[in-house]
Amino acid sequence: MQTIKWVVILNLLLTSIGITIAAPVTETPHLTQARVQAVTDARNGHLVRGITALKKLHHTNPGDPLITADLIVLMRRAGQNAQIATLTKQTISRTIPDYAILDWVRALRDQKKFVQARSILYSRLTKLGPKADILYGMISVEAGLTHPAIAALPPINTKGLDATDLADMAYVYRKAGDPTHALTLAYRAISLAPQNPHAQRELVFALSDSGAANLAWKKAQEHPNLFKIDALHRLRADATTVKTRNAVQERKRLDNRFQYAERDIPLEQALAELKENQRIFSKDKERELRTRYDQIFVLRTLDMMKEAINTYEALPQKPVTASQSTLSTIPSYVRQAAADAYLYLKHPRQAADLYKQLIKENPKADVNLFIALYFAYLDNEQYDHAEKILTNIHRITPTWSTRQKTAGKIENWERLDVDQLWAMDAAYRNHEDAAYARIKILVDHAPRNTGLLNAKATIERWRGWPAKSQKTTLLANAYAPETKDTQINLADNARDLEHFQEWGRKILALAQAFPTDTSIQKSLAQWRDRKRPSISSEYTTGHSRGNGTLSNPVAGNRDQEWQTRINSAWLDNGWRAYIDQHYIWSSFTDSSERYNRYGVGAEWRGDRKHAWVSINNDQLTGRHVGVEAGWTQWLNDHWQYGVSGNTYSLSTPLRAKQVDLSGKSLNAKLNWRQDETRDAYAALSVLAITDGNKRTDFAAGMSQRLFSNPHHITTGGLDVFAEHNSRPGGNYFNPANSESVSMRLEHKWITWRDYDRSFTQYAKVSAGYGWQDGYGGAPMTDLFYEHIWKLNRTWDLHYGVGWGSNVYDGGREQRIYGVVGFGGVF
Repeated sequence: MQTIKWVVILNLLLTSIGITIAAPVTETPHLTQARVQAVTDARNGHLVRGITALKKLHHTNPGDPLITADLIVLMRRAGQNAQIATLTKQTISRTIPDYAILDWVRALRDQKKFVQARSILYSRLTKLGPKADILYGMISVEAGLTHPAIAALPPINTKGLDATDLADMAYVYRKAGDPTHALTLAYRAISLAPQNPHAQRELVFALSDSGAANLAWKKAQEHPNLFKIDALHRLRADATTVKTRNAVQERKRLDNRFQYAERDIPLEQALAELKENQRIFSKDKERELRTRYDQIFVLRTLDMMKEAINTYEALPQKPVTASQSTLSTIPSYVRQAAADAYLYLKHPRQAADLYKQLIKENPKADVNLFIALYFAYLDNEQYDHAEKILTNIHRITPTWSTRQKTAGKIENWERLDVDQLWAMDAAYRNHEDAAYARIKILVDHAPRNTGLLNAKATIERWRGWPAKSQKTTLLANAYAPETKDTQINLADNARDLEHFQEWGRKILALAQAFPTDTSIQKSLAQWRDRKRPSISSEYTTGHSRGNGTLSNPVAGNRDQEWQTRINSAWLDNGWRAYIDQHYIWSSFTDSSERYNRYGVGAEWRGDRKHAWVSINNDQLTGRHVGVEAGWTQWLNDHWQYGVSGNTYSLSTPLRAKQVDLSGKSLNAKLNWRQDETRDAYAALSVLAITDGNKRTDFAAGMSQRLFSNPHHITTGGLDVFAEHNSRPGGNYFNPANSESVSMRLEHKWITWRDYDRSFTQYAKVSAGYGWQDGYGGAPMTDLFYEHIWKLNRTWDLHYGVGWGSNVYDGGREQRIYGVVGFGGVF
């Protein structure tokens, strides 16, 4: 007994300096024999019998460390890890012999009791050898202690390491975030034991973590029995993710090579695989949700926007009604894809909310996210918000980027996108002149940049210069003839230059290559409108007062005018037919006159030229048949002239028609248009009435934009008019000479707009002075207010009311009138 006492004391002293030996054990021979017999039974295949016997011995001898150690070893063989943790809850680790330590630690590790396991193993590392070091590293890395885990591992060339040891070391490196080193160890383990299952698994996982997900999945399929279903699902999902990422890159590559027809094939294959994965992962909620996330991204990239939104809104987070905190659980790339889809589908408010949340989470996000938010604000008519976004990114986006590995600067292409948007933004705000000035500066600095050239061409077309736009586009076409933007500009220029067959060929080809591009869709719809009949109709009614008491021949009470025209579809050769109805009625002090004229005609339009001819007839009676013909032509982007004539002119006064007079007219007009801000006109017409009178009218005027912003445009103008009649007097108002000059102020206010639908208020104030031979001069005024509804892309409705005051033969007449009209394509 004295000897045992001193052994215990010595053991305590050695333990205090880091050396542990088993505690002395005093077993009776009978107890030792029973313990050994239980172990022998277990070794002979009766594991349960051996464990049962040892448990009985432990119950009567709970302090015997040898019984506890043998139980640990046998229960570990039986996989009873939880029971081992319970059994050893009060056990002092230093009392357990070395042979049971590794089994005890492994059981605790499997129960995720990493702190306890590390503590038990740490004091025995020097005695238990490399396998204990490896196990210690595994436990440490699982506890989140990366550096101690790597430091604990033995050198790779340590003697006695087998394939399983090397695979365990590969596991540690992989979990520590070093898959390359793990891959080296896994391959070395495979070289020692090609069929070692642990080495095969670690090789697959190391390949996957190294980015070789496709190879990892291929090797996993060679040995599927080595992996749990969850691991197989992860490997399959990783491989699909890599395939999806590669498909996106391949799409960009094919885009850059203008192989538009093939660019979507890889992504479509990835999408099919994602849908198959969703079926396979139906019971694996984590993988299934990840697959749905990737589907949303792929659907958006393929411009399958409705499907993307449907998939997004069906997510378990219920995004439509979810809180901001719940939405943040959805990965950012998924929310951005959904925002893009919302914007495409004309839901800018939902898009803006998502973009704002993403930017709030990452203020240093890619500039394209800020640009997307800019367009969401623009589409939602929030130009002030859009301006703040653009001003900010224009201020903070650098022109140069610094290289990470070498000294020097490189171009920051994001800055070019911002500068180009800075130019286009002015045009979106009805400041096309500022937009053009900005884009010219950019083109001057990068004269061969096709993106800038196409932006310049677009602004030129918006300013009403299609010929100039075409020259710029052809320059871009010379540098990069197959780019999408260049082809779109060529198509749109063909439309505005009225090269309709060329427009049709180009827009059909573009629609086939880019079926989801909204600008192409819109142009295609406009081209198809030419294949459909159309209608326009306008009715005006007025009431005059104040001049009837003078018994002069122009005194009127009420008047009406209604004109309707129905057009056939355009033919490929540029011709279409039309029928026209023009009704005029007016009541005078002593009578009334009605004039209802029908016509049928044909017109041709092409190459910015327009010709028409029609035959007109009073109420289809065969009386007063007239022929009208005309021609207009743009000489360039600024000058247009037109001539027309009518053998039975509608310009003949109703009072003259009342006494069976008619007239023939000849008209000429010259228009000049500098740009959207300034234009002028001059017109000359001669009306020969059958009473021998020749009425010559001259009119001229100019308009100048005074103010503009995204929703308001104010224009000022000056108009002059002069008329001479060769035989004054008679049954109708017919002074020898009359003249007028007036100032005009017009304002358009886009009160509401939602893409193709809009409501615009229009007001015009005109004030001037008129002269008439024999009566001197007098002021004249006209006020007009109108509502214009754009019901959709092809149909519109307008109505308005006006008031005017003028002087005829010295008497002032005031007239109030109303207008209503509509137009559209069937």
